Amino acid sequence: MQMSRTFALMALALAGPCTALADAPFTGKFSGTGRACSGGLYVRTKTIEWNSSVSICKPSRYEVLDNELNKKEGERIAFRLQSPSHQCLYPVIEVQRLSTYSWGVQGYQSMESYRNRALPGWANSPLEERLILSCPMTRLD
Repeated sequence: MQMSRTFALMALALAGPCTALADAPFTGKFSGTGRACSGGLYVRTKTIEWNSSVSICKPSRYEVLDNELNKKEGERIAFRLQSPSHQCLYPVIEVQRLSTYSWGVQGYQSMESYRNRALPGWANSPLEERLILSCPMTRLD
């Protein structure tokens, strides 16, 4: 009885760190280039911040909308800022891995814009409320 209890405690102790690593939040520092995308995206464990030439999203708590980081191809994660700053034009942010260091970051003006991004009439629409900021970025960490 004592041996099985010791074995169970050892198994729990060894499994704990593995579970913690699997549940670790996505974090990263990204640098954007180009006229509209110059700046940086900072994803921290509890806050996200995106500063570009056209929009300033100061650090804000966020919720994860979609998390597909465990896929072999097309890894992506999407966030919604809970309290976007006044100058933040894109409170919904999608980050997608393109290669080892290259990432695509899209900013959406609303949840509606994010949800409808794949609809044919929505993408590339000239309507102002449907505009998406699409930025190539390099991961720095």
